[in-house]
Amino acid sequence: MHSSIPTPVLARALSLVSLMALTPACDPGDEPPPTPPAPVERPASLDVPMKSQRGGTSHRAGENCMTCHGPNGLGPGRFTVAGTAVTSERRPNPDTTLVLSTERNGGGTVVLTLEADANGNFYTTEPVPLPDTLLYPKVMNTTSGGYNFMPFSTASGACNVCHVGRMPVYLE
Repeated sequence: MHSSIPTPVLARALSLVSLMALTPACDPGDEPPPTPPAPVERPASLDVPMKSQRGGTSHRAGENCMTCHGPNGLGPGRFTVAGTAVTSERRPNPDTTLVLSTERNGGGTVVLTLEADANGNFYTTEPVPLPDTLLYPKVMNTTSGGYNFMPFSTASGACNVCHVGRMPVYLE
């Protein structure tokens, strides 16, 4: 018996079938990845200067501030750096100061210093050299003298993208 399918086509088809057989099936409980939101037309009137300060107030501690206060959000201020510091009990830590510098543990040149507000949130619209210049975050408790720092640099000022859930910024 002679096949009418050309050999290269048959070989390619068999290769694809073999690959499909080796590809693991999705778990029936898996959900498809969420569809990213459509870009928002952000009015220029929202890009007002803002900076956290000790004693000030804000909202939504622990959430990604850049969702609303970033290039695709509709909150006032286009933040360049924003995040939340909490105590080990996961309560907002208003006694926090954030330092971004060019070397670990606050060394090198200090590029930015921010005070947390009453909700433990720190944020600014001031220009920073991220992502072109990698910076090292350090948080300090102005009352206890305690501190915590990242031993590696970051290219993002959206601190709560990583530091939420099981990875908050603890500071006693």
